[in-house]
Formats: sequence, structure tokens, C-alpha cells
Amino acid sequence: MRIGHRQKTHFKGNTMSQTAAIVTFKAQPGKGNEVARLVAAALPHAKTEQPLLVWLILQSETDPDTVYIVDVFTDAAGRDAHYKDAAAAQIMATVPPYLASPLDISPLKLVVAKGVA
Repeated sequence: MRIGHRQKTHFKGNTMSQTAAIVTFKAQPGKGNEVARLVAAALPHAKTEQPLLVWLILQSETDPDTVYIVDVFTDAAGRDAHYKDAAAAQIMATVPPYLASPLDISPLKLVVAKGVA
């Protein structure tokens, strides 16, 4: 996303049926920026996934070797399909050599949301 460009995300219907996930990547010491870059490189694939409403890549300010993906999906089936799509395949093909430990995926149920700008 370009700086200064705002993209609105709309949550339709009952957010209780929407699902989410947080994926945590613990990079080898000093490799956090590389992990963040490689994960972010999957954005073109993520943009094509219809069930994927929000896709955020975050890097910890207190531990730059920890990178997160925050996903919000239309439903659990969309979340499950996401892990078989091109974005996940690209990440799994490029990121693991830079990790200190296996990535952690926490599936979540979305309770309430305010739009992401």
C-alpha cells in the first residue's frame, strides 16, 4: 500500500461469522527485516484472495526479529483455503530458512471490528 493512500475495509454482516488468524514468525537474530520483506513479497497473491478481507504484516518495535501476519477472513472455509493458496505457498517456500523456530498460527474468531484504514 502506498503511503498516503487509504484503502477502506468494510466488514459485512455479522462479524461473529468472520474468522481471523495471527501468524507469528520468530526470525534468527538480525533476520527480522528479511523475514518481513519476504512475507510482504506475497502481497500480490494475497490481493487476489476473495475471502481475505484484511492482511497486515507487522514487525515488533521491541523485538524486530518477531514478525506477525494478521488476517481477517469472510469465514472459516476462506481461512482454510488461504493456507493452500499462492501467498502461503510463497511464504513457506522463502521464509523458513530465516526462522529461529517454526512459525505459529493462532486461528481466531472475530468478535467485533472497526474498519481498517
